[in-house]
Amino acid sequence: MLEKNKKKQSIIKKIDYILIAFQIIIAVALGVKLFTMGVVPIIYLILYTIIILILNIGTFFLTKKSIPAIIFAIISVLITIGLLYGLIAIGKLDMTLNNVAKDSRLEVVQMSVFVSSDDNANELRDIEGASVGYLESDNAADQVMSVIDGTVATEVQYKAYNNILFMADALLNGTERAIIMNSAYVDIISDQDGYEDFSDRIRELYTYSAEIQVEVRGDVTDVDSTEEKYFLSSDEDTFVIYISGIDMWGAVNARSRSDVNILAIVNMKTGHIQLVNTPRDYYVYLPNQGANDKLTHAGLYGVESSEAAIENLYGINIDYYVRMNFSGFEAIIDTLGGIDVYSEYDFTVDPIKHYTVGYNHVSGLEALAFARERHAFAAGDVQRGINQMEVIKAVINKMTSPSILAKYGEILDEVADCVMTDIPSNVIYDLVKYKLSNDVTWTIDSYTVTGTGKHTTTYSMPGTTCYVMIPNDQDVENAKSLIESVLDEE
Repeated sequence: MLEKNKKKQSIIKKIDYILIAFQIIIAVALGVKLFTMGVVPIIYLILYTIIILILNIGTFFLTKKSIPAIIFAIISVLITIGLLYGLIAIGKLDMTLNNVAKDSRLEVVQMSVFVSSDDNANELRDIEGASVGYLESDNAADQVMSVIDGTVATEVQYKAYNNILFMADALLNGTERAIIMNSAYVDIISDQDGYEDFSDRIRELYTYSAEIQVEVRGDVTDVDSTEEKYFLSSDEDTFVIYISGIDMWGAVNARSRSDVNILAIVNMKTGHIQLVNTPRDYYVYLPNQGANDKLTHAGLYGVESSEAAIENLYGINIDYYVRMNFSGFEAIIDTLGGIDVYSEYDFTVDPIKHYTVGYNHVSGLEALAFARERHAFAAGDVQRGINQMEVIKAVINKMTSPSILAKYGEILDEVADCVMTDIPSNVIYDLVKYKLSNDVTWTIDSYTVTGTGKHTTTYSMPGTTCYVMIPNDQDVENAKSLIESVLDEE
């Protein structure tokens, strides 16, 4: 019996040694991964190495003693599981960030073929031989025409329009059987007086996603926009991020109106973040298009067009952008377990929620309603921008709280599908490392520029007038001063 117990103990010890070897392999792999990612300060890696060595050396020698080897087998298993979980977790983080940034310069235009709501066409071949309108300024329309031509038996007649409302009228009055246009234009047309029911009077027959490779922006202002971007270098710990919220559900890289246009000016040294909101209807110069338009319409021509317009307005260089669609906005906040957002007013968004003055705990849908509402306020779109910044503050506060660690895996899954950015993963790792090394406590301030309402022509809607907001020059100058002061803080 004694001999049998000794044999059993010997087997357990051998298992312990195997587990110790496995621990060392995983520990080294995790340490190398953390080192190559640069996400953890060197001092933390040294401490990590010392702790792992102590644990393994201690376990190795203690298994030689009379203490039951089964205890150390259990300890070894727990340590191994912990290290393996850490390796998988950090690998998932690396993969997610790389996926979010990998297609940052690849956008899609969701082109659609529309017919009137009472048309009996069910597929493209049903419009053969018909007249189809398209915008002559829309380069992606050619790709849809090729699909139509390859589908119909009788040739379709195409007619070019230089005014989107003229083309919409042609569809509604039957002059055109169908029209080809960016799906995002449906909401733009519906915003015009007399076209409020446009979306109800048309039907989407076919959708085509045209891929567009975004070119690197050139020098669009007196600020050097072509310089290589470095983050947290020895003499640089400030940067500017453009936060864009697009006006659609679905693919985050789809070109659409940008209804959220917020700059986050970050000073890592002082832990100061200044948010500057620019209303969606701001009438600004679009350098890439060479004409004036609403800021929200700049998004129709790609994120680089929105960046260029804001750079030109404030005379700055935007370092990076973060783009999120509404569906992503809602999902991420739900994964966070909701956020606590501050409201300056009592108001109701039927049938979603009544918001009271002070902090309101909101779900993703409730946060989205809070951020989109403007009709409840005398200041309209200006107050909406203020509320959007409050939501961003709440998200930052929640994301930097210790409670979020338990949900980080779910959050990464949502971020991967709903966020697009040109911030390289190594830049984000530098940010995390800086936070760990310096224990930064964030101070978040916000400011929104205002203006005066007016109806005038725009680049995207030639031949008609649209409501725009003419910038208040003093507000713009105040925003410039705030941006400069945060970047210059020591």
